[in-house]
Amino acid sequence: MNEIMTIGNFLFFNNSIVSKEELEAYSQKGFLNEEFKAERYAYIFIFIFTTILNIVSLILFYNLRNSYIVRQRNFGLTFAEGIFIAINLFITLLPQIVPVPCSLIIFSANVLNTIVNLIFLTRSLRVILYYHFNIFKVTSISKKKYISPIREKYYDEPNNYLHLLSKKIVIVNTLFIAIPTFIAIAATIIIYLTDSKVREECSIWRADDMMLSLKNNKGEKLYLVVIIFGFFIMIFNFIFGCLLIFVKDVNKYGVKFECLSVSIMILIFNIINIILQKNATIKSSYFEPNKNIYRGFLDIYEKTKGGKIFFSFILMYMFFSSIILPIIHYYNNIRSKNYYFQDPINSVSYFYKVLNNPSLVNELRQIAIKEFSVENVLFWENYRILKKMVFRYQQEYKKAKELCDENIITQYDFENYYFQQLHNNFSTKYNESSNSENFMENYNYDPNMLIPKEILPYFISFYHMFIDYNSPSVVNISGISEREIFNEISLNPTVGIFDSAKDEVVEMMYNTIYPILLRNNKKKLLV
Repeated sequence: MNEIMTIGNFLFFNNSIVSKEELEAYSQKGFLNEEFKAERYAYIFIFIFTTILNIVSLILFYNLRNSYIVRQRNFGLTFAEGIFIAINLFITLLPQIVPVPCSLIIFSANVLNTIVNLIFLTRSLRVILYYHFNIFKVTSISKKKYISPIREKYYDEPNNYLHLLSKKIVIVNTLFIAIPTFIAIAATIIIYLTDSKVREECSIWRADDMMLSLKNNKGEKLYLVVIIFGFFIMIFNFIFGCLLIFVKDVNKYGVKFECLSVSIMILIFNIINIILQKNATIKSSYFEPNKNIYRGFLDIYEKTKGGKIFFSFILMYMFFSSIILPIIHYYNNIRSKNYYFQDPINSVSYFYKVLNNPSLVNELRQIAIKEFSVENVLFWENYRILKKMVFRYQQEYKKAKELCDENIITQYDFENYYFQQLHNNFSTKYNESSNSENFMENYNYDPNMLIPKEILPYFISFYHMFIDYNSPSVVNISGISEREIFNEISLNPTVGIFDSAKDEVVEMMYNTIYPILLRNNKKKLLV
């Protein structure tokens, strides 16, 4: 306490001790009176402005739900967080304008705050898990094995455990929100129903001045729920904040910045609020008998409306960073793309040249990991391998025909050739000159040629890795393309079966991660 007083004196903290008479007058002084009339007008403006801003932003965010920037943040989870933040902020600011029932304040503190914080923590957890999951996709696909068309032996297929891991992430996130929320609601209801004093102090329908309720700690037992959950939320915020430091994000103000900055803010304001609640509320069980109460704490408590302004500020910032900031990023990206539209380096044709450069594709892969979209780059790399498999088959088939023995082709080790190409994609020692032929640009093939049985297993495995909607590495292609591929692979698949999907994936990379590559490596690309 001496340290607090020292800091307080430096900040003009009023450390005079409050008398019993002053404390009694303080406990009877509300906010909804003539003394604070001018201040209430300011809160009315803030209330109207934030309500309109929140509604408009949520509508815009919903309209952008299919955009890359919004999908990267998980539209459903972020949109749900935005709705609950808007409702909670509405309820938090409302008592500054009109009398409200104590139960509304309890509902906001125990239920809405819990849901908002849990969704935020889940989004932070998602960022951490999916960042490492994208790294795991790369390493697992680089080591994947297939059914050998020659040896007829079964090897580990990474799609199996990737799919299970993806499901586990979703299940963990769902339970992380649902279970604590249910406990908070149940605990609040049980306390209210079993304690007659709580029911008397905190009426469901009777509207009161919120400041009087907060100062006199009405319904004190009900606040135990938010105190307990707040303690655990602070712990998880600290843990997730530490883990977020190791997540790499290519955007300066991207999803990592959002989650980390909110975590820090929640920790700081919660610590301040704990000190304030302990030293400025009346009849609190935390007060020791005959404990001195300092005027400075009471002044801060009144100015911050019982600490509610702290949480209002957190809610506003959470809404800005999770809903408004992505909208700003979206329109900034459109403006930037329009500005550089005439630059040849921004063309799709130039992007295809980039995609045929192994070192640049490797940089694209690293960017995609940080953008949680590594499946697009992996799709492209594995698509190239399939085309090389077709090219190799045609070469071997031509040799077999020249030797007048087409059965020779069955003796060729396509599996070993496949793994050589796979190793080249992920090897840091890969010799780029070996690929300087720009294979994908120079190789022409008949897309209507039926897939030979010798290389068919690789096409089927590709389908289950990137096209099948149950796969965690599935790329986001149109439903029409997905159905056409499914129908064809079930009947008579051709070597061009994935060409339409390739065009969509390339366009997606061109619009999402290529601008980041340009921003970071434009000089290198022009060399």
